[in-house]
Amino acid sequence: MGNKKLMIILTVIVVAGLVFVYTQQGMFEEEVTTTDYGVEQSETLNTSDAYGVSASHPLAVEAGMKVLEEGGNAADAAVVVSYVLGVVEPYGSGIGGGGEMLVYPHDAEEPTVYEYRETAPESGAEPETFAIPGLVRGMEDLNNDLGSMDMEELIQPAIDYAEEGFEVDGHLVDRLSKGSYRMNVSELEEFFPNNDILEVGDTLVQPELAETLQQIQEGGADAFYNGPIADQILEHEETLTAEDLSSYTAETTEAAHGTFAGYDVYSAPPPLAGVTLIQSLQMAEQLNIASTEDNQRDYIHLIGEISKRSYDDRVENVGDRFFTDAMSADELTSPEYTQQMADTISLDELSDDYEVNDSVSDEEDHDNTTHFVIVDQDGTMVSATHTLGNFFGSGADVAGFFMNNQMENFSQRDESLNSIEPGKTPRSFTSPTILTNGDRMIGIGSPGGKRIPMVMTQVLVKHLMFDEPIEQAVDDDRFYIEGNDIFTEGELDTDVQSSLRARGYEIYNQTEHDFYGGIQALIIDEESNTFDGIADDRRNGIWKGPE
Repeated sequence: MGNKKLMIILTVIVVAGLVFVYTQQGMFEEEVTTTDYGVEQSETLNTSDAYGVSASHPLAVEAGMKVLEEGGNAADAAVVVSYVLGVVEPYGSGIGGGGEMLVYPHDAEEPTVYEYRETAPESGAEPETFAIPGLVRGMEDLNNDLGSMDMEELIQPAIDYAEEGFEVDGHLVDRLSKGSYRMNVSELEEFFPNNDILEVGDTLVQPELAETLQQIQEGGADAFYNGPIADQILEHEETLTAEDLSSYTAETTEAAHGTFAGYDVYSAPPPLAGVTLIQSLQMAEQLNIASTEDNQRDYIHLIGEISKRSYDDRVENVGDRFFTDAMSADELTSPEYTQQMADTISLDELSDDYEVNDSVSDEEDHDNTTHFVIVDQDGTMVSATHTLGNFFGSGADVAGFFMNNQMENFSQRDESLNSIEPGKTPRSFTSPTILTNGDRMIGIGSPGGKRIPMVMTQVLVKHLMFDEPIEQAVDDDRFYIEGNDIFTEGELDTDVQSSLRARGYEIYNQTEHDFYGGIQALIIDEESNTFDGIADDRRNGIWKGPE
């Protein structure tokens, strides 16, 4: 009996060892965890050949993953995710708005940027007018250039969710509450039944939006810019002309580029805030911010001083590149240029006279965008940020979708590089970004309005300079500094508060988590043969890889 028991024990040990070795050396290993939204969210996958989607709504992630699993590529999944987000997050993006996307094939030297931002009408306009939406044209251009599936098939999931409905979550209810003052509640029965806000668990059905999406599905972008949808837009906004819509074009261009912590950093070019982010990261490295890892008061102070200079430089030197001969993105992100800015920073003194923003919208912070990252089986990465401007854009509903209020992102000053001109694209703080060091690629971005570059700087500094795991860097409490004011997500240590107040800061506890953005990211690491993702729980996002 003793020998038999010994044999059984040895057999169990051997089998367990073989199982361990197999899981370590197999194709990939996936763990899942259940989020508050009743869906399974992937954790680290042990393969560099994995694929996935990180986005701000589970239904968009599900739709994007289905496309990838059926053989579609990153561009195909990006179209699906974009259209679905416009249905399930009508407050954050949609066909009444626009965005920008970095597309980085695995074997390319650098990414291509697709720009389909909103532009001022060619006929001229005031801040109260709509900017010409770009998302529909941008998605069609992307599909024509890089897609492997028919556009009609890629729009269908969005139509299904608009037509059949989906379950309302707390984020949508909260945003309806915050944005209702700009909306004609009595005419938006689907969102405000009996003039009351939808409740969590209700089903939101958007039949008019479904019909509009079907028209795009059948007639392509022309249905939006020249056809029946254009007619409805023009009927709603009399200051626009048919030529304003029909003349809209999307663009492709090169990304803004810089270096940080051994990585090449590619981000959105002017008039977006990729330059601002890159300048912030480079100054952080030039000032050896890594030395403040255990000194929170100096870390917070340096992030604030760095951001003051990069934000002010944005106001001074960033604008639509087709309308200015100002400094190029390459000049603005050169190490020599950012070193000059860094040299003006003191660890002991709080500086002033730095401007954050000069747009109309600074009086009413535009903090609502949506970001997603996609990686396909070939290793192509997409990092995209879409927006309507504020919650639900202008609040004006046309043909079932909300029109943007991006004209308010133009400057109030005629002499500004960001002044209103026909056909011009306003500045934005959005910063879709991809970093790579040859072995590791990080696609990352965030919503959050003017806080986006500062939020992303904090996360990337903690991850790449403090060597924090990306999950911890994203979960850590954040702060936002404007002028002498520090807004903190969590309570700072008493000694840290005293030290910062001694330098001249005022400290306020701002506990609304979506104030601090919502990071979405995917990471391919060929050296360690891992694939990982991030979905910030400050918003509604998840990420998933293959089953």
